[in-house]
Amino acid sequence: MKKMLKTSIKLLILLLVTGSLMTACKKDDEPAKVSVQLTDDPFPVQFLMEANVEITKIELKNDQDDYVTVFEGHKTINVADYTNGSTAEVSLNTVPNGTYNEVRVTIGNVSVKMTDNTVFEFNAAAGSQSEVDIEPALQVTDGQVGDLLLDLDLADSFEFSGSFIGDWITDITQITGIADFDADFRAVALEKTGTVSGTVKDANGDPIAYADVKIEYDYTGDGLDDDVTTHADANGNFKIIGLPQGVYKLKVDTENNGDVEIDNINVSVQHNTEVNVVVQ
Repeated sequence: MKKMLKTSIKLLILLLVTGSLMTACKKDDEPAKVSVQLTDDPFPVQFLMEANVEITKIELKNDQDDYVTVFEGHKTINVADYTNGSTAEVSLNTVPNGTYNEVRVTIGNVSVKMTDNTVFEFNAAAGSQSEVDIEPALQVTDGQVGDLLLDLDLADSFEFSGSFIGDWITDITQITGIADFDADFRAVALEKTGTVSGTVKDANGDPIAYADVKIEYDYTGDGLDDDVTTHADANGNFKIIGLPQGVYKLKVDTENNGDVEIDNINVSVQHNTEVNVVVQ
């Protein structure tokens, strides 16, 4: 199964904010901790060995417009190693109690390594900053545990150079380099969201590997729908996390088996909605 060019690579930075609920003897005025973790759903799967992203700084802005640094340094992570919900910790730090409504991320160098050992680097991104609203906002108080999900869509962030057949990459030689990198991500308070997961199969009941799966909603607040995209694994399984409560449309695109849309997908807070998709 070939992979669609616009399928997202997802870089998910999970900020785990732990308060006194984690320790029975914690004092009321003790600051919360922030564990910054990173995971990815890489593209193009069949041609990709590594997707290395360097994080140099992560800051959170509170409702007093003050920034709190939760990570500063040079940490490069091969996000291709962290799929299907697994994460790599970037840092562990503390933050004051309060409400955080924006996150700012500074990116270092980025590179990808293909299965033929070709390496494409893009160092021009180094030092670039991206800011995004946290919606729903993250609230941290003593006695609570909060998670901030930062979902970086690398398919929209990367501009690959090459000669592609429509929107599909059918051969590794079509990818000739990285033309540009501009970080594109969303941020949500994870404890205020739900999950959609399931399996994509054909009419015979066989799983469809690497199908493009997406849900659309206006997370940028500009009045237009934005894609929250993942892809099925080799066994047709998929999972999209960090969806605010609501009713959504699920879209599945495949190269050889057709496309399908499913309406009225209900997502509730801290609940997984299972959707098994059959593409005729």
